[in-house]
Amino acid sequence: MRDSVTVTFTVTDACAQMQTCNAIFTVASPPALSITCPALGNTGSCQTQAAVNTAFTTWLSTVSASGGCGTISYSNNNTGAPPACGGNVTVTFTATDACSQTQTCSAIFTVASPPALIINCPASGNTASCQTQAAVNSAYADWLSTATASGGCGSLSSQ
Repeated sequence: MRDSVTVTFTVTDACAQMQTCNAIFTVASPPALSITCPALGNTGSCQTQAAVNTAFTTWLSTVSASGGCGTISYSNNNTGAPPACGGNVTVTFTATDACSQTQTCSAIFTVASPPALIINCPASGNTASCQTQAAVNSAYADWLSTATASGGCGSLSSQ
């Protein structure tokens, strides 16, 4: 993108002698602008959304560029971090220099999926008849406690 101008110089003396010449003045092209996208970003599952947002914001700031002319400004099409329970977003980054050169690149940030939630129901239960209500309640509570769950994120609750 080299810009130049050709100037014609003319000189005339008192005896009406005239000479002309041409010269070109050129402004060199700026160095090419090059953008470097963040490496693929990822963070673990089972975090708070605030922790995911912080990791995502830090990742966004790792875009860089080199070359170009003057100050380089950055922008991106970020619409927010992926959900804390897993997912990903693709972000397109743009670098623009003072000479209006623009370069873009895209990168992906991923939140890992949580471990699968697994429930183990108790076997069907029973108790003998003709017991006291307290004994039936105790047998029922013991049976309820044999249900288990694992995986997922955070505290598990049962109904």
